[in-house]
Amino acid sequence: MSAIKKMKEQKASDILLDLISTVILPVAAGVFFVEWAIDALSGYAVIFPLMGLLMFLLYYFSGNIYSGIIMLFAVIFGAIFAFVIESPPRTYTILLECAALIFFYVALESYRHYYASVKNAMAEEYDVLDMESTIKDSEIAENKRLSSAIASQIDNLKKIGSMIQGFESSLDEGEIIDKSRVIASQFVGNGEWNIIKNSKNDEFAQYVKSTGYPLVIDDLPRDNRFNAPHEGHMSVIAVPVEVDGKFWGIIKGTSAYARAFVDADLRLLSILSGIVSNVINNANLYKKVEGLAVTNSLTGLFTQSYFKERVCDETKRAKNGGFPVSVAILDIDYFKKVNDTYGHPAGDAVLRQISAILKKRFRETDLVSRYGGEEFGILMPHTKSKEAGFVLEQVRKTIENERFSISYNNLPYEIGVTVSVGIMSTENNPDIDCDELIRKADAALYDAKNSGRNKTVEYVHD
Repeated sequence: MSAIKKMKEQKASDILLDLISTVILPVAAGVFFVEWAIDALSGYAVIFPLMGLLMFLLYYFSGNIYSGIIMLFAVIFGAIFAFVIESPPRTYTILLECAALIFFYVALESYRHYYASVKNAMAEEYDVLDMESTIKDSEIAENKRLSSAIASQIDNLKKIGSMIQGFESSLDEGEIIDKSRVIASQFVGNGEWNIIKNSKNDEFAQYVKSTGYPLVIDDLPRDNRFNAPHEGHMSVIAVPVEVDGKFWGIIKGTSAYARAFVDADLRLLSILSGIVSNVINNANLYKKVEGLAVTNSLTGLFTQSYFKERVCDETKRAKNGGFPVSVAILDIDYFKKVNDTYGHPAGDAVLRQISAILKKRFRETDLVSRYGGEEFGILMPHTKSKEAGFVLEQVRKTIENERFSISYNNLPYEIGVTVSVGIMSTENNPDIDCDELIRKADAALYDAKNSGRNKTVEYVHD
């Protein structure tokens, strides 16, 4: 209601101003002009000062038309009056005043046109500035958006870079495949990702292997090259991975949407393919070198190959000598969680400290090895199953009570871990071969894992 009332008041005020400027002032000016003319005829008035003031007031309040009418009447009246009077000096004075009145009106008009042109120029300049300001605001907003997108990309690339650093240190093929899948999803982000080794069971891998080129499919149901069930997939992208110059497999992405992958995705996957190829090559080379070595470089323990060789030798000696041999496989529980939470350097620190414990707790005649990633193999000649179980249970408790020092984000931490142990002995089966002895120790470890972890399990005789 108050807004409507204000609008009504504003409208009434505008009407009153229009009435004053278009009716009241012109009528008053006319009355004043008539009175002035009567005075002029009596010889008492001059033209310019009074008519100039009247013309200026009308010009300012009522506009140039009313002011021009007053000026015209005053000049006509003054010219007639100048030629009627018989005094030459007065005649010249009146004519000069008429000329001055005309000049004053022309000056007012010139100023009005100049002011209007300046105002229009300023309005145009303001419009240009407003447009430029709008464009600049739009550019600033776009730059902020691009800056935010670039910052996000840089952050993602940093994350990917840190992932690749940890990835390049991987030496287990299964771990490499898992990490490759995660990095592919970070690189591209669209769809689901898989690393396919060989090409036997995957039609797309067979195609990439046969052609030697990457593959991008925008609309799979309409692609007559492939007959495999689509399983809801509309788009497929695949790049080959080569190891030692030979086809190893593919990095494959699938999406439920058509045209989900673009050329930029193909370039990123090609880069990732080269990284995966190098990492697998390094892992294979490490295995070859490790196969030639007797001790593991990280832990200082014997290698898996040397462990197996010694188990076979001791099994034969035990059979011929009639004494028992026990073999144990020790595995760190939830070791992957340590690596994922604190990083691989922390995992390596735990491996080294557990290795140091194992070296101290076993006899010189025993053999301790790093059997796998987080597994340790122990060979105990002249040891029965119960004796081995007692020793390994003490070792398990020692590890459970130990606090392992690691570094995370450049800060020291202490964490606890547990281990599970599987044991097999030749005590009740002297004719068992070395491979079966190790396999049954591993089966006992599997039972320990499945029954809750953090325990020692002896293999039950068949």
